[in-house]
Amino acid sequence: MEGRFSRRKLRPNIKAFTGKPDLLPFLDVFFLLLIFLTLSTPFVQVSGVEVRLPQVDAGRVRAGLERFIITIGNPDGKPRIYFNDKPLSVEALAEELSRVSRQTGMNMVIIRADAAVPHAVVTEVMAIAARYGLSTFLATGRPERSGERSGGAFTRPGE
Repeated sequence: MEGRFSRRKLRPNIKAFTGKPDLLPFLDVFFLLLIFLTLSTPFVQVSGVEVRLPQVDAGRVRAGLERFIITIGNPDGKPRIYFNDKPLSVEALAEELSRVSRQTGMNMVIIRADAAVPHAVVTEVMAIAARYGLSTFLATGRPERSGERSGGAFTRPGE
């Protein structure tokens, strides 16, 4: 009995596919990639007017990209002033801003203030910047999360 099974040859039941391959899954993936790449490319509007751009010294452009950020924090209930993350007094800030206005081509500083900082401190810093011909840009808020209302000054009553 055992000899009968050992002599038996087993054939696989798998038959070779002889028809045309199914292209629908390939086309689905192709169109998904096409849609993804189309939506992820940046849309740059190019004018129809031909313009020859001048040559620019890259060293000067790099120096002009400096950022001057004044942060006014309130860690222990007392306002503290930081210029590019370096703690300064009001007098030292005035000296630093005068140096910035003389030595660089930048005429803008960014002021970030804590919500608990008195308005008088922010106004004083803005006045110091204006004294040296620097315009200021206030970046004091943070985006509101969806569904979260603060009831602040920019919301309608009852919201």
